[in-house]
Amino acid sequence: MNDTYIVTIGRPSYQKNPLFLVEVIKGVYDQHPEVKFMLLGVGYYSPDLDQMKQKISEYGLGDVVILKEWLSHDETLDLVKNSLFYLTVSRYEGLPLAVVEAMALGKCIVASDVVGNSDCVRNGYNGLLLNLDIKTFVDAIGALLDNPKQIKAFGENSRTLYESEFNIRNRIAMLEDIYKSIANF
Repeated sequence: MNDTYIVTIGRPSYQKNPLFLVEVIKGVYDQHPEVKFMLLGVGYYSPDLDQMKQKISEYGLGDVVILKEWLSHDETLDLVKNSLFYLTVSRYEGLPLAVVEAMALGKCIVASDVVGNSDCVRNGYNGLLLNLDIKTFVDAIGALLDNPKQIKAFGENSRTLYESEFNIRNRIAMLEDIYKSIANF
């Protein structure tokens, strides 16, 4: 894909907040019509997909929003890697593996300030944690699009944070150290 795009992963369902996402996309498009949005994982269980498609059509965003069904893991990672940054507007999360994988790929993260996302994103360091307010998201994304150096810096920090706190090899070593220290009591 040769277009400039922002990527998000998640089936259109209540948790992932798809109608809010479309409102954000519309606001960003009004300021930055050159940017596309790629939504990955729009597949099997997507209870809000029809409503989302209707809103996309109503706003004339059919050429702006690219909906991709289930892809292989490698295809998904390739699309995330080539995006401007990773976006999530979820209402809630556990540990968001898509965010962790985007961090591993060195991507800036723009995320809703909810549990899970806030475990991965350090606001102002590797991305932005934002209240679920359309204008807040639109303004923040617009500011990032106007500042590619900030996107790059956040992305580099994401990779650093991933290596220090989320890399499984490092985590296993830390757990082993904890177990060893307990065993020595």
